[in-house]
Amino acid sequence: MTRDEFLAAIKSHGAIIAPAADTGAIGRANTALQQIKCAMMPQFIIDLFRAAGAINLGSGYIFGPTEVDRGRLFPIPSIVRVNNDFSTIKSMHGKTIFGRNDLFFFGFDAFGTCFMLDNLTLSPMRRYDDPYRAMMDCLAAGKI
Repeated sequence: MTRDEFLAAIKSHGAIIAPAADTGAIGRANTALQQIKCAMMPQFIIDLFRAAGAINLGSGYIFGPTEVDRGRLFPIPSIVRVNNDFSTIKSMHGKTIFGRNDLFFFGFDAFGTCFMLDNLTLSPMRRYDDPYRAMMDCLAAGKI
């Protein structure tokens, strides 16, 4: 699956897609993630952020490089804010959470491999070869 196929598919299911992030915001978020011992953003997430600053479908979220204001609804937090909350957990060093729904967190490691993580223990439950499949699972479970 490509980025554009992924975005078209989730848009057809009613996803709310924030405007593309600028290169400076992506760079600042990447630096901030590195400073809190998270994995730096792999190319697939940088490419996604160039087209979508964040994504929401039901209770599923893909976090972007900056917080997204949604008016009367709670804002979508930035990827840095979410990961800062987990930065004191040693098992999360070298990993970055990029999405969540009511059931699971989704993250990637320093090699860009994506994982579904248990909501309570943050233990990997599933490994993905296709990052867009991981993002699709994150958002699809949020729609249920």
